[in-house]
Amino acid sequence: NQNYSNASDYYLENGDYLRLKNVTLGYTLPEKLLQGIGMNDAGVRFYVSAENLFTFTKYTGFDPEVGNHGVDGGVYPVARTFIVGLNVNF
Repeated sequence: NQNYSNASDYYLENGDYLRLKNVTLGYTLPEKLLQGIGMNDAGVRFYVSAENLFTFTKYTGFDPEVGNHGVDGGVYPVARTFIVGLNVNF
């Protein structure tokens, strides 16, 4: 019946999206505070980082960033990742 050989826009939908991909927030402790606790010439920084934080879209599939020549093959989206860290320099 040639269902798969005829081009059709029946399953076509808007794939517009806005994605917040990478965000890092950090705070470095002031030198005066570190000197007050005996850590002269030291640096301390706290940070939080996130990847793939938000995706704003009306697309009904898993991920609007499809490959395969614009055909959504049902591939799962990239995982959301959170990182918390501490940098200490002496």
